[in-house]
Amino acid sequence: MTDTEFKSKQALLISDKYVGMRGVLLSYIRKHTDNCTEAEDILQETFTRLLEYRTVLSIPTIDRLIYRICRNLIVDWYRRHALSLKAQEFFDRCRLASGNNVTEETVRLNEMLRIEKECIEKMGMRKGEIYLLYIHKGKTSGEISAMLGLSKRTVENHVFAARKMVRDTFKKAI
Repeated sequence: MTDTEFKSKQALLISDKYVGMRGVLLSYIRKHTDNCTEAEDILQETFTRLLEYRTVLSIPTIDRLIYRICRNLIVDWYRRHALSLKAQEFFDRCRLASGNNVTEETVRLNEMLRIEKECIEKMGMRKGEIYLLYIHKGKTSGEISAMLGLSKRTVENHVFAARKMVRDTFKKAI
């Protein structure tokens, strides 16, 4: 069997699975994420990764592989979601911590923004731009990848690295 025939057989098997399992997987993902658009994205990413899979896929094992990929993507989503919630809580706490002392609150907020700005300036231009779009403008990885002409995976890697850099910088500053 040639490489082209092999790939077309794999693609046909995957497309059949997509049609057959789409509803069940979408329900499974929605149950865990409570977000319809995120569920669609995770489902699409699951089958995209399956299409990129290089080894032979057999009919008895493909269902387990699909669920494993899907579960791992849901775990990744939880990690991203939890980190963004923690960051938001941190900024809210800092803003509200001083109560009525507006001057102290302003100084703390300005200091945090200065630290973040310095950290962004140390990043590469592309990574800093992606970080700002993701964190401050609220854009998704898909929107940023379309806007900048990069793959979604590249954008996610930049976001991960940038957020790690900012977290480490805040930890050193505190």
